[in-house]
Amino acid sequence: MKKAAAAIAFLACGVTLATEVRPWRFAFQPFSGTYSIYGGDLGDPLPPSEHSKNIAFSVTGQVARKMFDTMAPDLKDACGAEDGKRMRQRAELVCWYDPKYGYECTFGVDLVSGRSISGAIC
Repeated sequence: MKKAAAAIAFLACGVTLATEVRPWRFAFQPFSGTYSIYGGDLGDPLPPSEHSKNIAFSVTGQVARKMFDTMAPDLKDACGAEDGKRMRQRAELVCWYDPKYGYECTFGVDLVSGRSISGAIC
C-alpha cells in the first residue's frame, strides 16, 4: 500500500511539473489587421484634413478571438447579429464572431484629439 501511495504521489508531481504554466511576461505579439485613415464620419467618410483625421482599425484572427472572449456577454438583438453571428461591445470597441468568417474587432482613434472613436458602423 505504501508503494502504491508513493507511486501516486510521484506521478502527481510529474503531472504538476509537466503542466506547469510559464509565468506571464509582457511581450508584443504579431496580429492580422487592416486600417483606414479618413476625415468626417465613418458613415460619410471624406478625405482626411488638418481638422478631421481619423483612423479605423480592424483586427482578425487569434487576437480578435482573445478580445471577443474577454468582452462577454453577447449583446442581445445587436445590429448584424443573425445567422449565428454574435456581437460584443465595450465603449468604442466592437467585436464580432461570424461562423463563416471568424472573429473581428474594430476600434478607432481621432488623430487630431487622440481620443478613441468607433471603428465601424452597423
